[in-house]
Amino acid sequence: MPRLPRSDQGGVSEALRTAIERTFDATASSASQTGDRARELLDEVVRRGEEARDEAARRIEGARDDATRRLEGARDDAARRLEDARDDAARRIEAELRNLSERLEQLEAAVRGSAKENS
Repeated sequence: MPRLPRSDQGGVSEALRTAIERTFDATASSASQTGDRARELLDEVVRRGEEARDEAARRIEGARDDATRRLEGARDDAARRLEDARDDAARRIEAELRNLSERLEQLEAAVRGSAKENS
């Protein structure tokens, strides 16, 4: 390989150094842009994840509130039905007691009438 004069060797080294620096600068700029884009994408993923979490929390809260309302409604309905059944049972018992009381009065009157006839 032919040797270049010393002054030319410095020029080749300098040219090589300049080419490497240009390549590095071009690559670094591209890597920086790629890194910036990756950060933007990650920020977007995080933002969407937070939105999904918040939406899920809202839906869960809504479902819980709905279930609570339904449970309270079912409880109130059951209480009304129980109260109606209790009132109905009380009315039937009162009617039966009146009926028994009337029959007892009739039996007592019959016994008194029979006792008067025997006296």
